[in-house]
Amino acid sequence: MADLLPADADSWDKRLQGVARDVYHTAGYHRYAAKSGAGEPYLVVVGDARRGFAWPYLLRRVAEVEGLEESAATDIDSVYGYPGPVAWGCSPGDPFLAAAWDELREVWQSQGAVALFTRFHPLLGNVDLARGFADAPGGAREPSRRTEGSPIVTGGRTVSIDCTLNDDEARAGYARVLRQEIAQGRRAGLVTEPDEGWSEIAAFARLHEATMARNRAASSYAVSRDDALRLRDELGGHLHLLVTRLDGVVVGAGLFTEFDRIVQAHLVGTDDSQRRLSPLKVMLDDARIWATGRKNKVLHLGGGRGGREDSLLAFKGRFSSRRHVFYAGRWILDPAGYAELVDRQSRYAAVRGIPGGDASWFPAYRAPLVASELVADVQSKAD
Repeated sequence: MADLLPADADSWDKRLQGVARDVYHTAGYHRYAAKSGAGEPYLVVVGDARRGFAWPYLLRRVAEVEGLEESAATDIDSVYGYPGPVAWGCSPGDPFLAAAWDELREVWQSQGAVALFTRFHPLLGNVDLARGFADAPGGAREPSRRTEGSPIVTGGRTVSIDCTLNDDEARAGYARVLRQEIAQGRRAGLVTEPDEGWSEIAAFARLHEATMARNRAASSYAVSRDDALRLRDELGGHLHLLVTRLDGVVVGAGLFTEFDRIVQAHLVGTDDSQRRLSPLKVMLDDARIWATGRKNKVLHLGGGRGGREDSLLAFKGRFSSRRHVFYAGRWILDPAGYAELVDRQSRYAAVRGIPGGDASWFPAYRAPLVASELVADVQSKAD
């Protein structure tokens, strides 16, 4: 029988104690997501202390989607980052996992969920736990990057730095030009330190906002000073602020999570006026030194924008040759309900002359709708 735990239950983290996981699996991280409006957080657990399977998720109301305001359905999402399921006392392919999947589906069905989306953790390899989990019978096949009919899709690659190496070994894995740029920044006076008192949190928020604007990032990536402080309070010592200064002035700052010997470069921001000195490169090198000194195993830098093989991934790849495949899972739990929602939203868009959403989006009925006049304006500028 499955146990369903809300994020305010002390038992959430207790049930996962000793299980290989990351900060994205904690109750605190899910509470933060919920307070940011991402959904209602739950952890569903099947099994006992000897053998178990657990899946953290966010339950969302479909009624929040434009054109579907009358719907009573829900769907399931994952927190920002790399969550996915965790297990103990069993291995991928164990019949116990298939039985647990059936129990999870019953829980989600009772919550009215028509679809499930999750990101998997590229370092923990928890995608292997879910291989073989199928859509509900009769589930539609959608255009996507699914392979061999599986709900598992590839989402690009990520980069990590091995923190078990000594300083010389780690830097030997850097691109030669990167080593030179870091050395140049250090000669100019760039220094990174952990800000234990979070006295520079306002500077971080300012630099992060400027960096997001510079890169034309989606508004969902915006993080205010208060947001960062809320996350710090929820994570209870698992979130750190690192600050890079030049002559005492903050020119770079980043939030780094630290959990179970995994450090994640969560959010960073830099002063564009100091680009020639590469404050971000110095910051990440110092973050590696800091993480290594705290006996962590790995500093995960993440991937490209939206999982793409872009300039951001290339930049991160200059720090290490280690690559990890990032996967996501897309399951249709209620084929009839899902098809109805897609049809209703499609008809809503057609009546208003709104072009169809991105075909790669999942769930399809959540694909952002763009007004036809905006599309025409964008097209005319492109022409």
